[in-house]
Amino acid sequence: MENDPDGPPAMRVTAAKLQARLGQLPEFDGGVDVTTNDIPALMAARIAGANVLLACRKLNIREAKAASEALAWTQVITAGVETYLPDLPADVKLTNASGVHAEKGAEFILTSVLMLNYRIPQFVADKDDRRWRPSFGGTVEGKVVTLLGVGGIGRAAVPLLLARGVTAPVSECLSVADLDMVLPRTDILVSTLPLTAETAGLVDRRRLAALPSGAGIVVVGRAGVFDYAALSDGLRSGDLGGAVLDVFTEEPLPPDSALWTCPRLVITPHCSLDDHTSYIDRCLDVFCDNVSRFRAGVRLLNLVDPARGY
Repeated sequence: MENDPDGPPAMRVTAAKLQARLGQLPEFDGGVDVTTNDIPALMAARIAGANVLLACRKLNIREAKAASEALAWTQVITAGVETYLPDLPADVKLTNASGVHAEKGAEFILTSVLMLNYRIPQFVADKDDRRWRPSFGGTVEGKVVTLLGVGGIGRAAVPLLLARGVTAPVSECLSVADLDMVLPRTDILVSTLPLTAETAGLVDRRRLAALPSGAGIVVVGRAGVFDYAALSDGLRSGDLGGAVLDVFTEEPLPPDSALWTCPRLVITPHCSLDDHTSYIDRCLDVFCDNVSRFRAGVRLLNLVDPARGY
């Protein structure tokens, strides 16, 4: 197990904690040796002989495999895996933490949709400009929310949106090829997409321009799916009504980024999905279930397809 020494303490796992969790498995017979490393530079020495790697930090799996020829499976604690795939050996299985973020992510999406519907980003901009401009629009009922990505987070958001009368979050399941057809009738576009060869730059300047005037944007997946420069232009021109962005191509967002001064934009610092009070426990639920599956030789949960990128 590899921890991140620079990460928050809540995101680290001790050998004792993991051993205790594994001990709750019905078939556990004590035949699992748990080791942990909090110093990345010592990975090669500490990982020797490991069959399984629990990666609580970003690392190079190819280097881990070189240090332990026995390595057959790596579990990561993130949903996105684009940083791991370039160095993933063909004989090492990779599983992610998809689904761990679902409940909090769904609530954040609902919060963002409601903020955009009630023009909260505009009111924030008006406050900065000391402008008094009331808006008397209606509820979110009947608004069209298009979800880009209906994995764990998107699926969890659907019932929350439906309960408030939002139209068409799941009434149609469309492919990427159909995106141009649905954008002109989208009031709020929500993305939970991972970054893959297919999704990189998917929502470009042309597609942003296809949205109706005043449409809103929510991004909690990967920033590289969108052209943020074009999105910023749309907010500054007023073509877009507002946006809530939680992810960025460079994090932390540099102080000189033009996004800081962009009107009608709510910036959250990549914290919309993770709940540090329960996140690691949820990840360990997935991991321990997978330990049972790994020992039984059956398909692992959240198994990543390197060709698809998720």
